[in-house]
Amino acid sequence: MKCFSRWAATLFSSALLLAAGTAHGAAASSVNDGFILLPGGSFRLGSPDNERQRGNDEVLHQVSVSAFYVDPHEVTQADYEAMMGENPSQSKGARLPVENVTWLDAVRYCNALSLHRGLEPAYVINGEAVRWNRRADGYRLLTEAEWEYAARAGTDTVFNVGNQVHSDQVNFEGSYPYLIEENYVSRRDPTVQPSRNRGKTMDVDTLPPNAFGLHHMHGNVSEWVFDYYGAYDAGHTENPAGPSVGAMRVNRGGGYNDFGKHLRSAYRSATNPIDPDPNLGFRICRNAAPLDEVVDTAPPARIAMPEQPRVLVAYYSYSGNTGRAAEIISERLGADLFEIRMQNPYRGNIYEVSQADLNNGVRPPLAARVEDMNNYDVILLGYPTWWATMPMPVLSFLESGDFQGKIVIPFSSHGGTVWGDSVSDLAKAVPGAYVGIGLEFHYSGGSSLSGRIDDWLRASGLEK
Repeated sequence: MKCFSRWAATLFSSALLLAAGTAHGAAASSVNDGFILLPGGSFRLGSPDNERQRGNDEVLHQVSVSAFYVDPHEVTQADYEAMMGENPSQSKGARLPVENVTWLDAVRYCNALSLHRGLEPAYVINGEAVRWNRRADGYRLLTEAEWEYAARAGTDTVFNVGNQVHSDQVNFEGSYPYLIEENYVSRRDPTVQPSRNRGKTMDVDTLPPNAFGLHHMHGNVSEWVFDYYGAYDAGHTENPAGPSVGAMRVNRGGGYNDFGKHLRSAYRSATNPIDPDPNLGFRICRNAAPLDEVVDTAPPARIAMPEQPRVLVAYYSYSGNTGRAAEIISERLGADLFEIRMQNPYRGNIYEVSQADLNNGVRPPLAARVEDMNNYDVILLGYPTWWATMPMPVLSFLESGDFQGKIVIPFSSHGGTVWGDSVSDLAKAVPGAYVGIGLEFHYSGGSSLSGRIDDWLRASGLEK
């Protein structure tokens, strides 16, 4: 919860606060770390109603941020390993961005680097509860508002390079540029041109920077920010830092494996903070002057796994890959099995017919529904990842029942884009549930699928 620090209010007069701010600013400016000073300012956070493929959580509103210093690059593997003594990244390279880190890993790195450079750590970490002392001059994650301010660099277009992106500008899944979903079968918009899919991260200073001098604000790796995911608070528009409680933390900018739509300046991805992802890293910053405020955030909200959970395995399968996994899971756990079936199943070119429902936000009617969701504590939800999200029949299923207070854990087959942003979309669709760490597999999963399922079920607390 954002609150004014009582000790600051009682011990310092306004004159002393001004002096402290001046001293802080002098100390901050003397740090030789190559960070770029961004002037404070106001801008419109979110996206306009007419931005294609915008989310309902991108409500456009005016906010202001104070000046801050920001790293022109994502944190590298070399820098992370020097501070933390390990490199969890999936793709190794000293100048590649560190990835496969949790949100708390990123916060701990900030504190370690602060201590190493003689700065006051910004965070007090108590288990998974984190207090941010906004007076501290140490390193920290950007807030959502600061990230979007830095990414936009004065622009109000879809991306900071305009209303379309290309792999010469951004490292992303260039086969799927912005609006490809509406132009895949028939190219109606000549600006929608597929480009290169590198399929891996790049050195952090490879592609040209934005107008603020910041590299890879779109693509390469998505970047953890400080905020818990939740609706924007339009009543708190000066240096907002998000909700004090939540289950998901926000990451921004999209990564090398993301579609163009997930790189938009306004796009918000919600991820379980304990979930490491090879498409997810972080960037750091530090204050230019102290803010007289302390932000307390609670441990991430979770729902405890019951001793003897009642489990439903619900799945949508088109080619049979997800269905095969669902049957293995159901057999392992002795769990009920429910197939998500459409009243009018997709026929013909699946790219074209599924694309039409996605583009129009259709919730296709289902042939059956779960009679009583109260019979289950845990729903293991299976689907193929299409167009970097869940098929629309899965959203029909999610909107047909009450998932409040339940544990929902996804499993997904895919053709190379892994989850896309389907887990974020799932979390947003079931706000009263806890979305656990999922299992993804390439097409049928091959001979290793059965063993991977066992490992996943044990890690989830479902199989002893």
